[in-house]
Amino acid sequence: MKQHTVVMIGIIGILLFFIFTSGCITAENTAELEPISAEQISDMNTTLYPLVYMISKEMEQTCCLVWNTARELDGVSVDDPAVDLALLKLRRDVPYSYEATLFDTNEILIASTEDLGKTMEIGVSRATNHYTEEDFKAAGSQCIVSGYSRLLNGDNGVTITTAVYDTEGNYNGTLRVGINTWDLFSGINEYLRTSYGYTIWVTENNGLQIYDQDTEEIGRNILTDALYQSSSTQYAAKTICENPSGNVSYFFYDTSWVNLVQTNAVWNTVYPGYGMEWRMVITDNALTKTTNETTNTPTTEELKAFVEKAYVYAQKVGKEQALAAFNDPNGEFIDGEMYIFAYDMDGEVLALPYQPGLVGSNRWFMEDANGVKAVQRVIARSEQGGGYVCYLYPNPDHNYAQEYKLSYVMQVDDSWLIGSGIYIQDNPLSQAQYIDWTEREHLTYQVRNMKYLAQAEGIESVIDMIKDPESELHIPGLYPFAVTENGTDLADALNPEMTGTDQLGITNSFGMSITREIISLAQAGGGVMYGLVEIPPTNEEEHVMIYVEPADASTYVGSLIILG
Repeated sequence: MKQHTVVMIGIIGILLFFIFTSGCITAENTAELEPISAEQISDMNTTLYPLVYMISKEMEQTCCLVWNTARELDGVSVDDPAVDLALLKLRRDVPYSYEATLFDTNEILIASTEDLGKTMEIGVSRATNHYTEEDFKAAGSQCIVSGYSRLLNGDNGVTITTAVYDTEGNYNGTLRVGINTWDLFSGINEYLRTSYGYTIWVTENNGLQIYDQDTEEIGRNILTDALYQSSSTQYAAKTICENPSGNVSYFFYDTSWVNLVQTNAVWNTVYPGYGMEWRMVITDNALTKTTNETTNTPTTEELKAFVEKAYVYAQKVGKEQALAAFNDPNGEFIDGEMYIFAYDMDGEVLALPYQPGLVGSNRWFMEDANGVKAVQRVIARSEQGGGYVCYLYPNPDHNYAQEYKLSYVMQVDDSWLIGSGIYIQDNPLSQAQYIDWTEREHLTYQVRNMKYLAQAEGIESVIDMIKDPESELHIPGLYPFAVTENGTDLADALNPEMTGTDQLGITNSFGMSITREIISLAQAGGGVMYGLVEIPPTNEEEHVMIYVEPADASTYVGSLIILG
């Protein structure tokens, strides 16, 4: 459902459970749900229907791609170079995929597009979702879509799986593609939020959430999780799971975790593949700005000094006392829009004064609306010695609307970090704009195509194509590049004059080395980040969104969109 979540663990979890559920029951005893008009229900359904059709077609096309790739691999030996190319091509053509993999008949991993060294080992590790030959016979020409679970790379999502056969038509293993459900739905959510004031969440018909704009809620079961046990939310959860379509209203916490607000919802069903049903729900509780006014926005120097002050304090008084001070919403570490947050190095929240319900939860996999894994970037930046990092984050001063945030972070010791941030109001993403999901898919496709071509034709061929604006690699509005692990610019469609230069020491007005951040992100496996870069011919700085992946062990390829 909506709003931020609480991790219920141990005795603290039990106490929070009674606090939240008793509070909810009390509120519901004193307030009644307001009736929703037929006109609003009709409007919400009119908005929902084309989106259900769109996701249904998207999943149908994805399953076709997986099926056709499996047919290409029938009878092909796993040590044939064609296998790796087919997997890379499939991952390129499914932009919201994590990885494409092959497993043998014993469900042992035998090929993958990704380096899964931290979680899986070729020739040893087994599949996380288990199917038999009989399962594929029952599925017929459909691919099997798994429930939401941990994927091979450690992220969470669903898996699309089909069988692969040998030259004689005998069952020979499986082809699997891990799907990032956040990427699949987040673009639609931004479109709904910006254009209609609605938001979306998606659950399997067994109650397991596979998408919510608040990533902490993804993976929770709305039928059994303690967070959803109030009377109206339980009624809504059961009604949604038991019926393919309908409408319902319920009370749920707002972002303050103090007030209950009425949420009105309509839903319909997507059938993404064999054995799975998704309830696609839109609600009318989108967060919008209460005002665009900002006063006394701190400078980047003031932001840095504020964090350094907190760092000195933590070193002086110790972790326990420091965290108590950082979590105090009325304490000395609140200064206008600046407040101190703290995380351990695995992504667990240690301090978050305006969202205390999240303390103790793990936000390692948290993504913003465009797929930037904010906590992972914060941790990576702190491990590099500290500095600035950008992402979208709810602004408490603007009704928790998602806005572009510049944070400064420092590692206190090997176990935890602190930081604070300011909202950059002249950024287009803070002005009710969003990046269309088709643009994001084009960006992902272009970078993954470079990775595919580097394997098929060599990295030098890719570099030549980046340099040639007429090559088939280029997509209007996107600017591809290639850089070495040491920071040497190999090719740059935005600024060709950078080619051959060392970019590590080049910083922007935020003091950020974009090239260092690109290298850090690529070495972590790749992903999305924001930056501020000079744009020719005026060389004025503009906000950009960058997607990057490793092409090989020493060369990283990426591309960017200029925001605005």
